[in-house]
This record gives sequence, structure tokens and C-alpha cells, in this order.
Amino acid sequence: MYYFRKGDVERLKTYSYKSIDKSFVANKILNPYWWSVIIDFVPSWVAPNLITLTGFLCVIVNVLLLFYLSPDLKEPCPWWAYISFAAGLFIYQSLDAIDGKQARRTGTSGPLGELFDHGCDALNTGFATFLGVHAMGLSQTWFQLAALYSCLANFYLSTWEEYYTGILYLSECSGPIEGVLSMCGVLITTAFYGPSVWKTTLGSVLPENLVELIKEYPFLVQLSISELLVAVGLLIVVANVIGSVFNVQQAIATNPASAAKAQKCHPVISLLPFPFLALITALYPYYFPNVIVTTRAIIPFVITVSFLMGQQVGSIIVAHISKRVYPLWEMVAPGVGICGAGILVSVGSAVWTAANSPSKVWWEEFELTEEIMWGIAAGAGIMYLVWFVLIVVDLCEVFDIYCLTIKHPKKAQETKSVEVTAKEEVSTPKVKRSSSKGKGSAKAKKVETDDGEAEFVPQRRTTRGRK
Repeated sequence: MYYFRKGDVERLKTYSYKSIDKSFVANKILNPYWWSVIIDFVPSWVAPNLITLTGFLCVIVNVLLLFYLSPDLKEPCPWWAYISFAAGLFIYQSLDAIDGKQARRTGTSGPLGELFDHGCDALNTGFATFLGVHAMGLSQTWFQLAALYSCLANFYLSTWEEYYTGILYLSECSGPIEGVLSMCGVLITTAFYGPSVWKTTLGSVLPENLVELIKEYPFLVQLSISELLVAVGLLIVVANVIGSVFNVQQAIATNPASAAKAQKCHPVISLLPFPFLALITALYPYYFPNVIVTTRAIIPFVITVSFLMGQQVGSIIVAHISKRVYPLWEMVAPGVGICGAGILVSVGSAVWTAANSPSKVWWEEFELTEEIMWGIAAGAGIMYLVWFVLIVVDLCEVFDIYCLTIKHPKKAQETKSVEVTAKEEVSTPKVKRSSSKGKGSAKAKKVETDDGEAEFVPQRRTTRGRK
């Protein structure tokens, strides 16, 4: 094996996925009336990971369409493009939700599914910001970077929480559900009214009596709707961060397994890799704002940050499913290497220019160009893909499965049938079970997990990870 050690194999085979989803929209609307319907149209031979990948590609295709229609990210796209962006995000969300249902009906649930799901979600978190930010006319601004880092911070904290608690927790207002739907609403609104609608100020849309109340604060009167939405999004992220910290504290106080993890790596220490990587990557736009923030170079910059953050989150998931110690160094080293390489290339270019012009000195020629940023993005992407593929290959070997196809369809179906029968025989009293095609109650129930622990787990699979 390339990545896992012998001691990891047994721990991987005992891993079981647990989640809590409190989203009203997911449990009361989407799951019973949409996800449980469309799963019936998916053939039983389709692998769950293929469903996940298809949804992710729907977002990637639309991001590429955005780059084609608006190369500088400043020109508005045709109305139909924003409809396409919204459709792509909604399809991504839907497929990302039903891949867990498909895994259960085919008996192919496991650590590979959770890693693959999280890997696609991590990249999508960064890439999808291109669509929403452009629709609100905030491309190539500091607001775009604020949206990027806040979305990634929310994702990181959710994964960090899962590592310590052993449960993926999604609150009443989470990014995978309400966040994606809100972005779809923004895109559809832009399709009808154009990006300029988001530049409307509060002073021009609020009733006069409300304007009178806030006129003492001119910045509120001049605040645009787009800036207000970004601010609200940041507040929601802060609320989710506080919730994650609270859940981890509760788990450490009540769960011996969580307490053991905290003794090996304190939760506060394990939070540091994200702000560290955010800091060293933010130095680029801070020192080169005329290159990163106001030009096309922001495209490779966002791509670079997305890959680096994706590898951080992926490292947490790998440690979670294999019950390893929190991988601090593994999460910090790639960012240091990639960002350091970018600086070295810039210095080398400046030295070369100065060497060919005796009248110049290299520190005056030091600059970061769009070409260098694309090279950094390519390096980050290659590093992430190689790392991800090696882990996937190892997991396929451990569980004797394929990644994008079902290797043992008959075996999978037989295993699922045996598990269902066994659970029905020991259940007292018997409860109505969902059909093999994923239909069932959207209500969360207290069920017994694979390791024998009673957990409050919803019927619907969350949009990150797989039961």
C-alpha cells in the first residue's frame, strides 16, 4: 500500500459513519419529496462514487462556462448562463445527497465513499464561490476573498468537529443545504434582473421610516444588498463555528473516545493549520493586490487555495476513518511548500531579469505574475490529485472494491439483505423500515450504529460523507 500502514487496515474495517442533520429543509422537504423520488430512477449498477463525481462535474462545467463567457470575470454573462449555474449547483446538491442512498441500497457503504464525498465537496466549496460572487458583481474584489475563506472555514470546522465527536453534525442552517439553495436563489435572481440588482443600496429600498432610523449610520444607508448578503453569510459562519466548538467541548466531557483524541492533540492546537494556511496564502493578495485582487490572477489564486484547503480537510477525514492522531504536519507542509515555491520562482525570475540588465537590481524587479500564479495552481492541483489517488487506490485494495464501479454487485446485495434481516429480527418492537430504494421517513431516529453505540442519526444522509 502507498499511504496506509498495516495497523490502519483493521481500524479502517471497523469504521462506521454517524451523522446528525437538523436541517428543516432537508428533513421535511427535500428528502421526502425530492431525493427519495429521484433515487428510484438510478439503476442499481451505478456506483455511488460515480454519482458524487457526476454532481461535482456539473459545477466544474459551469465554472469553465463562466471563464469562457466572462474571461476577466467583470463582464456579466447572458441570462441563460446564470440559470445553468443554478441548475448545476442544484444537481450537484441532489446527487451528493442521494449517493448515500445508493450506497445503502447496493451495500457499498464504507470509508472510501466518505473520503470521495468529502474530497469533491472540499473542492466544490472553493470553486462554487466563483459563480455566486460573479452573480453579485463582486468578482476581483476583497469580498470575493472574504467569501472564499469564510466558506472554507465553515467546511474545515465541520470536519474538525467530526474528527473529535465522531459525528458529522449539520445545523439548522448549513452550507450543504441552505447555503447551496441560497446561492441558487441569487443566481436565478441575477438571471432575471442582472448583476446590477445587487448593487442597490439599503437606503433606496427600505421604507422611509426605517431609513430615518439608520441615517445616523451612513455606512448602513450606503450598504449594498450584495455586501449585506456577504455580511450575513459571515455571521452564519461565526454561529456555526461557535456551535462546532460547543459540540466538541461536550463530546470531550462525555465521550471517552473524544477525550482520548483530545489528549493526543488538543482541539485548540488542531485548529491552527487552517488559520496558518489562510495567513500564508493571504500574504499574496496583501503584498500583490494589483495582481491578485484586481486581475485574472485571482482565478489561479482561488484554485490554489481550494486545493490546499481540500488537502487539509481530506487529511482530517483520513485520520478520522483510520483513527489516526490528528495530522498536523501533513496539513501544514503542502501549503508551506507550494507558497514557498511560488516565492522562489518569483525571486528567480527577478534575479534573471536583473542579471540580463546590469542597471537593474533584482529586488526592484521582484513581482508576482499571472503566469506564476497559474504555475502555483498547477502544482497544488497535481499534488492534491496524486495524494488523493494514492489513498483511493489503498482503500480499494483494503476493501477489494472499485472506486467508480461496483465490483461485487451480487455480493453487495446479499450482504445488504443479511444485514436488514438481522436488524429486523433483533428490533423490539419492530419499526417500519425504508424500502431498498431509499424511501422512508425524513425524521431523525435513534438507531444503533455498526459499533453498537446508540446514536441519534437521521434517515437522510447528509451532503458530506456517507453512512
